[in-house]
Amino acid sequence: MRENRGLIKAVTVMVFVLVCSLLPDSSSYAVSEIPAVQAPDKVQSIRKTDTSIQIRWESIPDVDGYIIYRYHASSKKYKEIHTIKSSIKKGMTWTDKHLRVNKVYKYKMASYKTIDGKTQVSDRSDWVSAKTYKRNSKKINARSPKVSKKEVYLGLCSSKKVTAYSKPAKYGKNKKKKVISDKIRWNSSDPAVARVDKKGVITAGVKAGTCSVYAKAHNGTRTKIKVIVKNYARAKSYDGKYIGQKDIYMLITDYKRQMQNIAEYYSTHRIKKGNIIMSLNNDAEVVMTPPDADIGNLQKDIETLLVDFPYYIRIKVYAGSVDFIIWQEDNAASIPGHVIFWFDTNCNKWESIQIASHWVAYRWYPK
Repeated sequence: MRENRGLIKAVTVMVFVLVCSLLPDSSSYAVSEIPAVQAPDKVQSIRKTDTSIQIRWESIPDVDGYIIYRYHASSKKYKEIHTIKSSIKKGMTWTDKHLRVNKVYKYKMASYKTIDGKTQVSDRSDWVSAKTYKRNSKKINARSPKVSKKEVYLGLCSSKKVTAYSKPAKYGKNKKKKVISDKIRWNSSDPAVARVDKKGVITAGVKAGTCSVYAKAHNGTRTKIKVIVKNYARAKSYDGKYIGQKDIYMLITDYKRQMQNIAEYYSTHRIKKGNIIMSLNNDAEVVMTPPDADIGNLQKDIETLLVDFPYYIRIKVYAGSVDFIIWQEDNAASIPGHVIFWFDTNCNKWESIQIASHWVAYRWYPK
């Protein structure tokens, strides 16, 4: 009887453990259901008087308030100095008073929200700094940075460098005034569309889209650059300059899809150096050089273009372009035609041979 009772207890425990393992973890479920609290954005620190600095930021919907932290050199840490309740105003401010003159202060911010009786605090914002000073001071705070471009167009996975520099704030009588820090920080509103590095090099992603890149001074004042990423490989149409060149015209009309698929693939899968050559051998078989070249899912497009196109054609992929080379005869005396897609080169200066943005076409006549 005792053995039966022991067996029953053991089975009961095993069943209980099994049932518990199948139930959802209530603690992990609760954590996953709590939404992340958004950190404050567009934080700025502005000199207000000789002994005060005003902190500005953009209000966040559905948070209960904000925490302001100031850096303490003695502990090398940011310490909480003020808490302020949220407001329906779009822009919010708070002034840090009774500060020392001619001293630089650094700040960070966080937002908080009470959820199910528990206070959830966001990540801290990026730091901002500002100096208290008199109007005749030589080193003062910055105003919004000056940028070399306010609008940038990029092809897929293309890059372009933008420069920026800080200018002293207007408030200051000293003719030799300079900013306390000329360091520029960069960030993107959507790194999936285009990211930016610490040197101001903007690099597009693999899909077309629009985002903003910001150049930010030490105090959070910033200047926006609009970034438009376009898929130049897929030109909607080509102009009729080469309607008289039957082979070129046939390539950019009847074989447009295959040509653009190849151009798009190598826009987003750049080769670093050398080239890839795609051609046919005497048995009408596709030959790749090098044999292990990356062609992704282009096998069918490459075969259609090289085998079905009624003229002799070869495709050369470079680090910066794809060149479709046509011959009307398979011999050295034949004058080749070229249709080239350039990844990063805008061909507006090549008006005589441009057939679409980043696309050129021409017949090469040797001298």
